[in-house]
Amino acid sequence: MPTTLLTPVDAAWLLLETADTPMHVGVLAIFHKPRNAAPDYLGQMAARMRGHKVRTAPWNMRLTGEGLSGRVPRMVEARDVDLNYHFQHSALPEPGGERELGIMVSRLHSPALDRNRPLWEFHLIEGLERDRFAFYVKIHHALVSFLDCVPTVLSMLSDSARSRNLPPLWARPLAGGDAEAGPAAGVDGAIASLSSLGRAGAGLLRAVLSPDKPRGFLLPRGAPRSTLNRAINQQRRFATQQFEQARIERLAAAVSCTVNEVLTYLCATSLRRFFKEYNALPDDSLVGLIPVSLRERGGHNAANAIAGIRVELGTHIGEPLERLAAVKASIKTVRADRASLPEDAVTPYVLLRAAPLFASQLPAVGRFVPTVFNLKISNTQGSDTPRYFDGARLDAIYPISQLLQYAALSIDCVSYAGTLNIGFTGARDTLPHLQRLAVYLGRALVELEDIVQSTEDAA
Repeated sequence: MPTTLLTPVDAAWLLLETADTPMHVGVLAIFHKPRNAAPDYLGQMAARMRGHKVRTAPWNMRLTGEGLSGRVPRMVEARDVDLNYHFQHSALPEPGGERELGIMVSRLHSPALDRNRPLWEFHLIEGLERDRFAFYVKIHHALVSFLDCVPTVLSMLSDSARSRNLPPLWARPLAGGDAEAGPAAGVDGAIASLSSLGRAGAGLLRAVLSPDKPRGFLLPRGAPRSTLNRAINQQRRFATQQFEQARIERLAAAVSCTVNEVLTYLCATSLRRFFKEYNALPDDSLVGLIPVSLRERGGHNAANAIAGIRVELGTHIGEPLERLAAVKASIKTVRADRASLPEDAVTPYVLLRAAPLFASQLPAVGRFVPTVFNLKISNTQGSDTPRYFDGARLDAIYPISQLLQYAALSIDCVSYAGTLNIGFTGARDTLPHLQRLAVYLGRALVELEDIVQSTEDAA
């Protein structure tokens, strides 16, 4: 029976997982039905998808060797995978709006995946208003070689609306995987990582002692304790926001910033308004964690990151343009820090930098570890062109993140076909009104556009 060893990086996601912090990621993909679609269009789609057996790795692989002393988790082939468990066809209640969809996705994303089965689920959701439907996909982070599983879902789509009878996700190899760096190469990868650990440690020591890096990830001065840094449970909430990319690009050009800098500013402004509403805004700036890819120098997409670099969001600054300048300066600093990582030891170096993150997840001592960040913020590349599945056009695609203990919020953006799609994943009990963050993000954009327009008019 085929067996593969998980890489140390991928196995780390299993070690981080608890009942309250399941380590899966998700994607919500919203489609518009093709013109003249038959009344049973989605029923036929579901039947075709069920016709494909689960025979392709890693969709037919399950964990083994867990809980045994000295054993590294392995993936073993699972025979007779129960597709009815992994693929489910559901319908939204009336009126089938964004609220009903958000409630369903929040409920589906909350529970952990069953480790006795292959670590994925695929949900076809119909009943969405305006002749639309959705895919919700849930995959354990140990399987995904990207920061999120958006590239994996995009891989099953076509660039042509005429393509039909496309195979579902589980009938094709996992997108984005590197055959030489995947699970089968786990032993060699571990040996290579150990051989470069000394070089990484020396590079880390130089970075920590460098006088121009006083806020490095390993020994930071800390982030303010906030509502976001309470213990969380398993329940999640999910909200979305979408902007035209050209709109953000025009604004970025007007204020001499990058798109990433403007997006980070919008997140900061939304957070400032949200916490001021509850009289819970810290006196010091909230700190966002931008994930660091362990393989990003070999490709354009962020890989299975488990650490990151810190960006101060300027949430303590009341004047919008001053807040934008503070965000821009902070991002410039962390870019320089990221560029200083040793070329020959990126993976072990970043693993060492993740020490505070790992310590904060330990059940007995996690609450005593100083806060090093307040939330996660990411922005990844999706597809520049429209994509289709069985003639249905993909209208929007949103990443849904995993959450760590004492970090109750993740804001994740992906670009797609001229749009920026932003997903807000939050701990339900910590952030019961998560949708307001998405609304305030839109208001922050309008506010900055008005400021720029007033400045131009005055000139």
